Amino acid sequence: MGVVKDGSTTTGFLPSSEVFAIHYPGYPSSMSRAIETLGGTQGIRKAHSSQSNRLELHFRHQEPYSHPAFGDLRPCNNLLLKISKTKSNAGQTQPQSELLASKQDEVQIPENDRVHFDIVARVPEAYHFDGMVDYQHVVPVHADVARKKKRNWIEIKDPHSDKGGLMDIDQEDAMILLPQLFAPKDVPDNLVLKPSVTLSAKKNQEEPVQHQWEMDMEPVLAIDFGISEIPKRTNWEEYIPQGSDQWESQMAVSHLFDERPVWPKDSLLERLVDKGFNFSDHLLRRLLSRVAYYFSRGPFLRFWIKKGYDPRKDPESRIFQKIDFRVRPPLQSYCDANSANQPKHRWEDICAFRVFPYKCHTTLQLFELGDDYIQEQIRKPPAQTTCSSETGWFSYNMLENLKDCVKVRFLSVFPEPGAEPLLKAATESFKKSKKMSSNDKLMRDEVVHPQAKAGYEDVEEPNNVEEEEKDEIGVNNCEEALDTDDGLDVAEDGEISLQSHS
Repeated sequence: MGVVKDGSTTTGFLPSSEVFAIHYPGYPSSMSRAIETLGGTQGIRKAHSSQSNRLELHFRHQEPYSHPAFGDLRPCNNLLLKISKTKSNAGQTQPQSELLASKQDEVQIPENDRVHFDIVARVPEAYHFDGMVDYQHVVPVHADVARKKKRNWIEIKDPHSDKGGLMDIDQEDAMILLPQLFAPKDVPDNLVLKPSVTLSAKKNQEEPVQHQWEMDMEPVLAIDFGISEIPKRTNWEEYIPQGSDQWESQMAVSHLFDERPVWPKDSLLERLVDKGFNFSDHLLRRLLSRVAYYFSRGPFLRFWIKKGYDPRKDPESRIFQKIDFRVRPPLQSYCDANSANQPKHRWEDICAFRVFPYKCHTTLQLFELGDDYIQEQIRKPPAQTTCSSETGWFSYNMLENLKDCVKVRFLSVFPEPGAEPLLKAATESFKKSKKMSSNDKLMRDEVVHPQAKAGYEDVEEPNNVEEEEKDEIGVNNCEEALDTDDGLDVAEDGEISLQSHS
């Protein structure tokens, strides 16, 4: 047994026996009363050996409807001490002793007394009552009817006894059916409440009602890229009262399409918020559907396009085409960790390559990208005379070159270590794709000026013909891969195109 002398010196060995402590949340009149409220010695042992290890404390254990407070078992590092105090009184020595569970450094020794400490056992765990007691149903034992009958609680516990029970209506008894617990939790917790029905109804009233002229509009959501005629402009000014809130909101959206005919939704939404407009998704779609439409596939996928404007017939629309950036698997953990916890990046910062996007797949517009090389390339004469659903107005090599440039710019601003190998590979790929796009330009010049080669029909073909054929095969394979990727894209907000792909 270990012994503590003078409050600081410990000798002997720590005992191997262990006990557990109970932090009683009150001041009981006696030790027996405290044990009785905890269910007795047998109840305490049963609770400690159970799987839940929760100890119940009934402050009114004599009542059958008393709801308990729960104590949770927690680990600790305490000792059970036997304190012997020897005090001199008129030349005689009178020993006194008691048991105390406390930490060694918290023991206080009274002055002018001789105190001896014996370590009885270790206390590795203790019960703590941190919760609140459940709501109680107090039976009116003091009522006149109860006092006249002088019924004890044994009869109440046995409703089928011969003396009568809870179903004895002739004796003016009432059936009492109480839940096991009123409150499911004994510790306060934050609750996420459902939105109020009144607020939802008020919000629905604020939404504009769909009018007949809107119902008569031709489809504008998820239009097939091969459709022959695009939606025509709607004269919404004739149906919306001038000066109303709807008029102001619709004018704000229409002015944006006067600036340019094609908009990504994220960019358009950020511009509206900067102007002080904050629309719900449903209302924003209503406002956009009156003045714009979008394709279900192709180089302008999910971009809102002004009604009456067909980018498939205008070569200048190539600057409004989309370009995708996909985060490689080694860096996707960064997106998963920050997409839900961090505030959303501004679209302007993403397009300027000032931040790394949190989404694993981001669709950008070439016109908005803050890169001099990209802006220079997209303003050169188009490589094709028609707009294809795979690459738009650009050749495959040029589009791959622009994608590599976007990869290099984003990987260069990745905020964590680990992107260096990917950045190096993207830089090498950018250099190769730049050469390939330059070859496209040379081939295009040859097509424009065929007379330059007229006198060289008998000249022997160069040695790199086989290599060019390999490159052409690689280009065709990549175009097939692009077709597969485009087929996986879905329309905005779950919309499905009803037109057939021609």
